[in-house]
Amino acid sequence: AAQHTERIRFGTLAAQFNLHHPLHMATQAATCDILTNGRLDLCLGGRWGSPAGQTFGQSGDISGHESRERVAEGIELVKMAWTRERVNFQGRYWSVKDQPVLPHPQQQPHPPLLLAANSDETFRYAAGLGIGVIGTTLSQPMPRMTDRLREFEDAMPADGCDQSQPFNVNISFFVAETRQKAHDLMRLNWRDDDVVSTVPDASASSVGTSRHSFSSGVGGWATWDFDQALDYSIYDDPQGCIEQLRSLREQLPGMNECILEFNRRGRIPDEEIKKSLRLFAEKVMPELASELR
Repeated sequence: AAQHTERIRFGTLAAQFNLHHPLHMATQAATCDILTNGRLDLCLGGRWGSPAGQTFGQSGDISGHESRERVAEGIELVKMAWTRERVNFQGRYWSVKDQPVLPHPQQQPHPPLLLAANSDETFRYAAGLGIGVIGTTLSQPMPRMTDRLREFEDAMPADGCDQSQPFNVNISFFVAETRQKAHDLMRLNWRDDDVVSTVPDASASSVGTSRHSFSSGVGGWATWDFDQALDYSIYDDPQGCIEQLRSLREQLPGMNECILEFNRRGRIPDEEIKKSLRLFAEKVMPELASELR
């Protein structure tokens, strides 16, 4: 895609510090930034104690506070790897002694950084680090997302960082020829036998409650059935998608980007995803793009 485009940016969702060493992540991201001619936006995260982490031998008994500390230390080490010829770092969780790290990214001083945010506290934590954030309506439904935006803006330090750090929102999305078809297909992604939602409650200590109950007062996506998911997702025909995306923009005027996730749990056939992407490009994008000009 980078070879055939000039302006679009390339962004990640959460690159996981609990699964990758920060220096490994720094070199991979720098390579991507070079290959995209300086168009990478890097989202970082990693929740220690998650089922994925435990698969690789990590303890499940790690608090949310410690998990955020580890991510903050990882971010510091990534920045150091990008901006220094040799890295010397002694932290609580990682240490590096006189290590050259190449390549360096094309963007200077480094690519934009964002933090993946599920819990209420992480939005404020990202602001305190002076970086952007990506939240999702599947763990922070819209009634809560407006509060998170306000808290993020209020917590951004007055001095020492760029005040225009992005607040991006990820939403489960699908467009089909009819609303009924969109619903019929997306029901596949909300079956009760989802392996993710039925894992043991191993990460309760890291988020304070259950596996996906990240937000205050509203359960997360794996606690919902399909009808509940409809309140926090967009599955519709082209006109319905246009109207709901307009509504989202009105509810969150401070939102910088809306990230549309077409196949949240990976159960929709590839051909149907391609049809949806084409329909979005032909029917939805032109309507919204004309309003942004």
